[in-house]
Amino acid sequence: MAAAAEAGTEARRRPPIGRLHLLAVICGLVLLGGFNFALLKVTYTAYGDRRAFFVNQAINLLYIFYGGIILYPRMLVTNCVTKEMRVFPKKHFLVMGTLDSLGTFLTCLGATYTPGSLTPLLNQLLIPFTMIVSAIGLRLKSRWQEKLGAGLIACGACLSVIPGLLSAANSSASSGETDEGSRLGGIVFEARWYAIVFYTLSNVPMAMSSCYKEATFEQRHLDVWYLTQWVSVFQFLVSFLYMPLLVLPGFGSRDGMPFQEVPVAFADGWKCYMEEVPECAERKAFLLLTGYCGVNLCFNTLGLYLTKHGSAILNALSYSILLPFTTVLFFTPLMGRYQEPLNQGLILALVGFAIYQWFAQNVGEAEAPQRHQQQKTHNNINNYNSKYNNNYNNK
Repeated sequence: MAAAAEAGTEARRRPPIGRLHLLAVICGLVLLGGFNFALLKVTYTAYGDRRAFFVNQAINLLYIFYGGIILYPRMLVTNCVTKEMRVFPKKHFLVMGTLDSLGTFLTCLGATYTPGSLTPLLNQLLIPFTMIVSAIGLRLKSRWQEKLGAGLIACGACLSVIPGLLSAANSSASSGETDEGSRLGGIVFEARWYAIVFYTLSNVPMAMSSCYKEATFEQRHLDVWYLTQWVSVFQFLVSFLYMPLLVLPGFGSRDGMPFQEVPVAFADGWKCYMEEVPECAERKAFLLLTGYCGVNLCFNTLGLYLTKHGSAILNALSYSILLPFTTVLFFTPLMGRYQEPLNQGLILALVGFAIYQWFAQNVGEAEAPQRHQQQKTHNNINNYNSKYNNNYNNK
């Protein structure tokens, strides 16, 4: 019996990894994460708001394709997906796919005209939103220090976003925006208030999806690629139901578009992807979109690798570094025409994020049983950040 227990303990140990190897993985995760979020912003900006829905669906479809390349060969040569996993009720995948599809749809509505330097900050609003949803749906309580950190994140986001909202609203009212800028013509500093609102609200269904996954898989185990593949399929299919919403102002364009133009705009997105449009070819639209999905997949896979060989805490530490790194990245000449001026309201949110991370992970031994459920929520947030976020977040 003792030998069996010892063998079980040995089997559960993480595969050994050297410190230099671990450091390389963390650095790679931070670099890939920075380019992941930067590419997301650049891709949506390059395609423009009229083609944003196409970009959203193309990302979903490419993710199914990339995920299938990884999943199906594994299913053929290994037993990674068991019979128990195959008979798992698909209704849960449908719920997750629906929530994720709503989150990514709101993201695509806001990504083009939300300043890139704000996107990683707004993504961190997933933390307070998830804390709220967890408290309501999962009856999980957070420490006051975590609430303080989440509150500072929210306050910092407001201080950073409100000036942009006001200036964007004034600019829109005084100049009478047209959609010409959305056709790839040098969108760098332009922001629209409704886009920032949409991008912010995308965290709500993402938080609900995150907590639903936490509740659903608390006592169940599913292969992560099998789960991702099913959720991505439902996410892709359900997203088409949102197409009629593109006729509304702010959904797809500032003033909306006639319904008969919706499929035309979608087809135009395909032409842009194939670089049949000269300005799309100039912006390397095919490489941007395809490359973003590839970088996103590598980013998520490396995050899973770090969690397996390191720990969830090291993974969370990487994301703690990733937030300021990605934010600062948009202020550097590396972004070229997408470089943005420094927004000093971000500092408060970064401090709040640091406080939240610190108190969410430094759990005393005496508090361990009490904090078990709370820690699960925090780990869930970090794991979900590595997922997609939309697969993006996500973003």
